[in-house]
Amino acid sequence: MPCKDAAISTSWISTNFDLDQAVARWGDVIGLDTEFIRTDTFYPVAGLYQIASGDEVYLLDPLAIDDWSRFVAYLENPDTVIIMHACQEDLELLHHHLGARPLGLFDSQFANAYLSSDFSLSYARLVEQRLGFELSKHETRSNWLKRPLSDEQLRYAVEDVIHLTPLYEKLSSELVELERTDWIAADIGSRTTYADIDPHDYYRNVKRAWQLDAQELPVLRELAAWRERTARTLDIPRNRVVWDEHLLAFARVANLTEQIVHDTLPRGIARRFADHLLEYHAIGSSAVQLEPIERPLTSAQGALLKSLRDVARKKAEELGLAPELMSRKRDLETCIRRYLECGDLSDFYSGWRAPHLADNFRQMLSQLSQAGP
Repeated sequence: MPCKDAAISTSWISTNFDLDQAVARWGDVIGLDTEFIRTDTFYPVAGLYQIASGDEVYLLDPLAIDDWSRFVAYLENPDTVIIMHACQEDLELLHHHLGARPLGLFDSQFANAYLSSDFSLSYARLVEQRLGFELSKHETRSNWLKRPLSDEQLRYAVEDVIHLTPLYEKLSSELVELERTDWIAADIGSRTTYADIDPHDYYRNVKRAWQLDAQELPVLRELAAWRERTARTLDIPRNRVVWDEHLLAFARVANLTEQIVHDTLPRGIARRFADHLLEYHAIGSSAVQLEPIERPLTSAQGALLKSLRDVARKKAEELGLAPELMSRKRDLETCIRRYLECGDLSDFYSGWRAPHLADNFRQMLSQLSQAGP
């Protein structure tokens, strides 16, 4: 697979017919990257799709193409390998713009984490380390919705995708050599899937929501769900509707009034949304009580978490892995809560990590009271 620009043939695809013809020429392995804008909108706005297939690069214009069915079918074919780098935001774009849920994904950033200590290595650094190519520096921000794109933008777009297949080949080979393909296969699903959060579940993401009691929590749930639906419908960021801290404050008020709303929010926001806030506050106030959100760990449990993290990080270093694969705070916290609940490790530490950590973890976790905090 050539990596130099001189060896690459580039095609600009801006019609439905040309897109269908291009998809028909692709093999069963492609590199995929996207460019998008997301500043004043809830959803990312597609600016460009880049595809590398063999020694050809295809630049797909989402401002001109309106029939993506052949492309979506290709992405959702489980027999194809789609190579991306740090793909979470790209998957969100593909989901919202095309309704596509790609299968057969290989994330080069994620794969590298099983072979080195770097969990979030950039594409440029990975290309330099693994392939020996130094990518040219580019603007950190670019308007991908303007037409025509500049020569610099086009060079960047091509450069961002042409190295993905060579990276896939090299990283896959090393994973096989170290017998770690099963490891990444067990974890890849969490990295290569995207799903919208249910609006009625968003309240769990509000900071300090755990402080609310069983009567206040349903109010927060309804207010947060309304805010989520409104942001999506208007296609604006959540904080352009109402901030999390305001939702939390309103949920704590037993009887929310229009005066309280106007005293709390900026004038334009209050005038626009006061009626909705009052309506959904009332709905939440009459809803059934909710189970409280789990409280933060106690100081003793937090100290144990740090000890578990030290053990996991040391083991990751011994194995030559990124420490985040074994010692993220949320994974360790879930493990502690699971042990308190049923006396065993969480699923995360019961798979390929078990031979490396399970015995030490169980011994350390046995210090916890089975009755919990």
